[in-house]
Amino acid sequence: MSIGSTINYGNSLVMTPPRSRSLLVLLTFAVVYGALCVGSYTQKSATWDEPQHLLRGYLGWQGDHRLDPEHPPFLRLWDTLPLVVLANVKVDTTVIDQTTPADWVGIGQFQYTQATLYKLNDADSLLYKARFMNVLLGILLGILLFAWANEWLGFGPATGALALYACEPNLMAHSSLVTTDLGCTCFIFGTLYFLWRISRRLSPGNLAGLAIFFALAIISKFTAVLLVPPVILLLGVGVARSDPAQRRRQAALAAGIILGLAILSWLAIWAAYGFQYAPGPNPTWLFHFEAGSPFGDQVPLVARLAVWADAHRLFPNAFSQGFLLSQIKAQMRGAYLAGVINSTGWWYYFPVAFAIKTPIAVLLLLAGGLAITAKLWRKFLETPIFIILPALLYLGIAMTQRLNIGVRHILPIYPLALLVAAVALAWLLRRPKRQTVLGLAAVSMLTAIEFAQAYPDPLAFFNAAVGGPAHGDEYLVDSNLDWGQDLKGVKVWMDDHQVPWINLCYFGTADPSYYGIAGPLLPGSGLMNPGQQPKLPGYVAISATDLRGVYFPEQLRRVYAPLLAQTPVAKIGRSIYIYYCAVPWWQPAAR
Repeated sequence: MSIGSTINYGNSLVMTPPRSRSLLVLLTFAVVYGALCVGSYTQKSATWDEPQHLLRGYLGWQGDHRLDPEHPPFLRLWDTLPLVVLANVKVDTTVIDQTTPADWVGIGQFQYTQATLYKLNDADSLLYKARFMNVLLGILLGILLFAWANEWLGFGPATGALALYACEPNLMAHSSLVTTDLGCTCFIFGTLYFLWRISRRLSPGNLAGLAIFFALAIISKFTAVLLVPPVILLLGVGVARSDPAQRRRQAALAAGIILGLAILSWLAIWAAYGFQYAPGPNPTWLFHFEAGSPFGDQVPLVARLAVWADAHRLFPNAFSQGFLLSQIKAQMRGAYLAGVINSTGWWYYFPVAFAIKTPIAVLLLLAGGLAITAKLWRKFLETPIFIILPALLYLGIAMTQRLNIGVRHILPIYPLALLVAAVALAWLLRRPKRQTVLGLAAVSMLTAIEFAQAYPDPLAFFNAAVGGPAHGDEYLVDSNLDWGQDLKGVKVWMDDHQVPWINLCYFGTADPSYYGIAGPLLPGSGLMNPGQQPKLPGYVAISATDLRGVYFPEQLRRVYAPLLAQTPVAKIGRSIYIYYCAVPWWQPAAR
């Protein structure tokens, strides 16, 4: 009998319903969630990273892994699977051949990507097809969440957890983008789910599920290496809890699982890169980020490991050097929190981001679930440890990092938090009928109100504790709110208000001209754009990240700062402000 069928969280036992009910719930979820994601993403332009991810995946199918080596390729290959059957996708890789690897990973690859997608192709047509593939992973993650909650807590709490998932703006936002965050979250969660199932019943199916999800995580994002400690610790806990007479056998089995995961992941890495060492068709075109620059000095141990791995050809060059590059870039990045800017971040950045970007209903249920789990501490090693330990490890490691640019970097915590929230739902469903009805009504109302405020802009969600999305940029920007996704909306506003041109300062990698947006591109707009003088009087559109000056030098930051004191005439998708300026706004008014 399953653990979920016997744990008593209230006055009655959890019972497992007929399978048809679960299938109906999952089918309804898949249709509704998919429709909501498609309805949202078709209104949005590309976010900052999406053009690179998309073109990286398409080129990867051709055996070219030179574009954006900062992540392993699997999710980019998955997202661009529909594009490999399109004969009209135009790319010219001779541009890469004529560029050195050191120059290529800088501004070169961004400019190449923008030109290829927006000048040679219909960018949004390709983008929307790829985004739908990521929606499928969002649906898969929801199914895994339901399955785990159903087996552990029963049908009612599982259905509630799935409803919370469907309305969780952060997960929906990244389900709708061609990036690696949601997919990696799905595979990490799947790994932990099957590891939990193995702790209850060792079977070929559970072992296969663990191996597949673990390997997929490893070849999807470099941060998936953070799975290794919890997997080893949780297997060790299983050995410690086993019968003393069987402990040696269980230890050997755990060691075999770890070894098997390592070997399978190593093979998966080579398979993801097409079993080729060089990043592309030219065997002499190789990455060496540790050579001829101060980069390697920032992470000397990782640099030495990358050099050793390359010397022995232990991994594909794009994998070992891509891991090194990802660590180098994480050492220093502009960060913004509640009006303060620095380049090294804050240890409390992610707890704060989680607290203000997570729906109030989820936070309340999470607190309740943790309290119930603490009360039932004797059962902690049965299931809660598989949820809470990985979440704490992931959050703890994130808090030590300097890359403070978005709550997406702790996205794997969210489905685990929803599982803990389901514990509170299980408790609530076992209260007297009146308490249950009132409690569920309150949760539903809070969830519905905040979701309605977020949709169709889930990326820009902030909870009611800080005033909702309208006040989001007072606390966080970049991928928490403004990732370049609302450029398309600027053109819609211009057409609706018969504005033929606009002064634009845009934080993103999409091409304004692709959408028919005419007018000066102001300093700080786009990639290495020297900027044009504004044409005044006229309208000025500026992205929230640029308005806050996060990545600008102090002089340019002061240029745009006076706009913060003005009232915008419009706000596009909560991330781009539009002002009307009759005179230069950066000059003091004449007395």
